[in-house]
Parts: sequence; C-alpha cells; structure tokens
Amino acid sequence: MYVTPSSASKKQWVRRVTLGAGAGFLNGLLGAGGGILLVRLFTPANTDSSPESVRNAFFCTLAAILPITALSAAMYMFGAQGQKSSVDITFLVMPAIAGGAVGALLLDRINTTLLKTIFSLLVLYAGIRMVMG
Repeated sequence: MYVTPSSASKKQWVRRVTLGAGAGFLNGLLGAGGGILLVRLFTPANTDSSPESVRNAFFCTLAAILPITALSAAMYMFGAQGQKSSVDITFLVMPAIAGGAVGALLLDRINTTLLKTIFSLLVLYAGIRMVMG
C-alpha cells in the first residue's frame, strides 16, 4: 500500500536531501566542509537543545561523513589530484584515526557549550584561513 507523505514530512525530506547533497558537494569540492552542513541537519531545530541531542548530532555527523570522505579521498587519489604517495597518506591517516578515537572518547565528557564553542571557533578559523589565502 502506498502512503502519501504529509507536507511536513515532504519539507523534512527536501531539507535532508538538500543538506546531504550540499555536504557531499562541499566535501568533494573542497575536501572538507560537509560536516558543517551535516551538524546543522542533525541538530534539532529548537535552540535550547539538550546536551544529549547535541552529542547525538555530532555522532550522526561523524557516521555520515565517513562514507562521503572515503569516496572523496578515493576520487582524489585515483584522479589527477592524486600526487601523494601511500607513505605520506599513512603518516596522515594513522594519527587522524587515533585523534578521532580520543575525540570520540571525550565527547561524553565535554560540556555541550564548550563543544559548540570549539566547533564554532574551528569553523571561524578555517573560514578566515581560506579567505586570507
């Protein structure tokens, strides 16, 4: 049996598809940035979201960004941009995996406000660096 979605669920579907496609586009184009859109997608609309929902948004973002990043990395590696040797990549990826594990372990221990501040400062820093060249 076919169920027609309500207009509210259609709006949610369009929002999710748009933000998901935008996240993949940014990640493929810039090599980063998709996570910023995904955090917004997974964060509840209300501004007084609970610490659990904020942490859940970061978790969902990390889970979603993995396949996007893996695909982007493969395309860079096998495309014209793939100038790095496997030794260079190993020395970058292995510490990144370790840092990701430490960050995931600390996620439940960090205050939600501090987590939002760290994320905002990182985005601001990256934006300034990109504009300044």
